[in-house]
Amino acid sequence: MKKMHFFSPMFFLSFFIALISFGCVATPPVVKISESPPSIIKEYKHLAIYGTRPGMVNTGINLNEGDVYTILAEGTINLSERYSRKVGPSQRLMAKIGKNSYFGAFAMGARVGTRVSNFSGNLYLGMSESGLNKDGSARFPRRYEDNSGFFRVDVIVWSKEDYIAIADFLKEMKDADPENQTLVDAFAEVRRIRDLSVAQAKASKEIEKTKIALEKLQLASSPEKPLQTPKSQAPPEITEVKAPEKEPMTQVESKLAALENTLADLENLKKQLEDEKKKSQFLSKALEEKEKKEKDLLAKLKEESKAVPVIMIASPKDKLKVESETIRLTGVAEDQKGLAKVEIFINDRPVIKEKGRGFRIVEQEKPKRLDFNETIRLEKGLNRIKFHVRNTDGFSAEKLVTVYSVEKRSHIWAVIVGIDDYPNIRPLKYAVNDAELFHNYLTDHSNVPKENVTLLLNKHATLNKLRSALGTHLKNKAGKDDMVIIYFAGHGATERDMMSPDGDGLEKYLLPYDADPKDLYASSLPMREISHIFNRIRSERLVFIADSCYSGASGGRTIGIGGIRANISEAFMDRIAGGKGRVIISASGANEVSAENDDLKHGVFTYYLVEGLKGKADFDQDGLISVDEVYRFVSENVPKATGQEQHPIKKGTVEGRLILGVTK
Repeated sequence: MKKMHFFSPMFFLSFFIALISFGCVATPPVVKISESPPSIIKEYKHLAIYGTRPGMVNTGINLNEGDVYTILAEGTINLSERYSRKVGPSQRLMAKIGKNSYFGAFAMGARVGTRVSNFSGNLYLGMSESGLNKDGSARFPRRYEDNSGFFRVDVIVWSKEDYIAIADFLKEMKDADPENQTLVDAFAEVRRIRDLSVAQAKASKEIEKTKIALEKLQLASSPEKPLQTPKSQAPPEITEVKAPEKEPMTQVESKLAALENTLADLENLKKQLEDEKKKSQFLSKALEEKEKKEKDLLAKLKEESKAVPVIMIASPKDKLKVESETIRLTGVAEDQKGLAKVEIFINDRPVIKEKGRGFRIVEQEKPKRLDFNETIRLEKGLNRIKFHVRNTDGFSAEKLVTVYSVEKRSHIWAVIVGIDDYPNIRPLKYAVNDAELFHNYLTDHSNVPKENVTLLLNKHATLNKLRSALGTHLKNKAGKDDMVIIYFAGHGATERDMMSPDGDGLEKYLLPYDADPKDLYASSLPMREISHIFNRIRSERLVFIADSCYSGASGGRTIGIGGIRANISEAFMDRIAGGKGRVIISASGANEVSAENDDLKHGVFTYYLVEGLKGKADFDQDGLISVDEVYRFVSENVPKATGQEQHPIKKGTVEGRLILGVTK
C-alpha cells in the first residue's frame, strides 16, 4: 500500500473527513504540531468526545502490539441531573484496543498517558456514563442525553520506543506553551520513563566495564597464565580500559556488587511505574467500587439515623412550573423500626385519595419501606406539597416541595412550516401533510388557541414570510414565561463555507419555498441566522423541531449542492441550542436522511412524533408528554421504522420539566 506523506494535501483531506466523522468540530488541539513534525511521530489525530454520545467511537488509529502511543485529554463534561457534577478525562475517558482488550482510563494525573500497546487493533475512545458493555456500547444510553460538554483529545502514535526522542519532543512542546498543564504532565510522565531508561543503560555499561576490569585483575594475579583478552566484549566506548592495577580487586568486586544492586533497584522502579500505569487503566472498576462505597455510606447513614424516618422524593422537583391540573408524585419513605403513618398535604389540605387507594398501613404489619407513585390534583398557582411520615416510635419527618400550576396552554406561540412544491428544487411528497398533522395536534388535541399558531404552507412559506413570522411575530408576541414551538418540514442543504464556526467548512440552510440552489446565501435561511432569530425571542422555553436533513443524499429531505456529500458536524445544533431554555429536536443525525414513507403518507419522524404526543409517549401515565418523553419515543421507533438508518437528535435543556403535549 502506498504511504501517504504526513502533511500532504491528501493527508489533510483524509484527516479532516475523519475528524468530522468522529465528532471533531472546531475544538483546538491540545498540542500544536508544526507542519514538519519530527520523524519520531508516526501518526497524529485530534478529536472531541462529547458527553451526549453514548458508547465508544473508533478513532481510526490501528495499533500493533508493542506500539508506543500518547493520549492527551482536556476539558470537562457536565453529567446529567442524576449526578449534578462535572468530570474530567481521568474520571470518565475510557479506551480500548481491538475487540478483546480491557477498558481503562488513560490518565496519569488528570490529563495524559503514554502507553505501550499490549494488543493489536483499532483504538476506541468514549465517555463512560454508568459503565460500558464489553463491546464498547453504553449500558444506559439515555443517561447521556442531558449531559453537556466534551473532552478534547489528541492521540500521537510514535514511530519507535525511543523515550529520549519522545521526551525531547514533548519538552519542546511544553517550552513553547508553558501554561498548558496537559503538556507539562505529559512531559513529566515520559521524563520519568526516559530518566529510568538512561539510568538503566548507564548502570549496565558501568557493570560491563567493571566486569572487564575484574577479569583483567584476576588474570594479572595468576602467574601461571599469560595475560589474555577478556571474554567479556566491551562496548566500543570502553574497549580501551586498561588493567587497573592501582585499584584492589576487593574494591572492584564491591563496586560490581553495588552496581548490580543499583540495576536491581532500577528494575524495581520500572516495575512500580508499570504497576501505576495498570492501575490507571482500570478506571471503570474503580468507578464501580466508588459507587458501591457511596451506596454503603448511604446505608450506614440510614442505619445511624433510625430515630427519624427517611423521605426521598423523586418527583416533582422543588419550584417546578407545570401547565396541568395534575402532577405525579413518586418517592419512598423508610424507617428501620417501621412506618406508622404517611400523609400528603397540598397547601395544608390533606390529599383525598380515591376509594381503595392511598397510604393505609395495616396495624399488624408496619412496613419499613413504602413506595408512593400517585397522581394528585393541583390548585391554580402555588402548591406547597408536604410529605409527613411518622414511625412506630412516634418520631416524624417532613419534606416540602413547591409546584406552580400556570394557566394551561394559553401562552403558547407556534410557527409551523411545510413545503412540498418547491419551484426550483426537487419537490417533496408529505412535508405539507406533516405540517398540517402537527398543526391539528396543537390546535385540536392539545388546546393551543388557533390564533396563537401561524401555519405557512408551500408558496406562503417564502423567505420573507419565514423571517417575518420567526423574527418579528414571535419576537413581539412571546413573553419571557411563554412557550414557543417552531416546526419546519422541508428541504435542508449545505454549502461550502470555510468560515463556518462548526469546524466542518459547511454552512447549513433551511430552504424556504423560493429558495434558489444556485444562490443559497441570498435565498435561504442559514443556521447562524436562526440562532440570531432565537436570541431575539424573549421566551425561555423554546422548542425547535426540524423534519429535514442536510447530508445531500438522495431520497430524503435534502438536496445536494456542488457534489457535496457531507460529513457534517452536529455542532450547529449545539450552537442553536446554546441559549437559555432552548431545545432542538432534529428528525435525523446531520449525516443521515430524513425519510418519507408512502404507506404512512408522512415523514417517518413526524408520524411518530405526533403518535407519541397523542399519548404513546406518556411513559409515566400522568397525562402529560414532556420533551424528554417524546424524544425517547421517537428515538425508539424511528430507527426501527427506517432500518436503523435514521436516528433523531435532541440538543439543549431547560429548567424543570418541559411539557410538549397533554393527553388529559
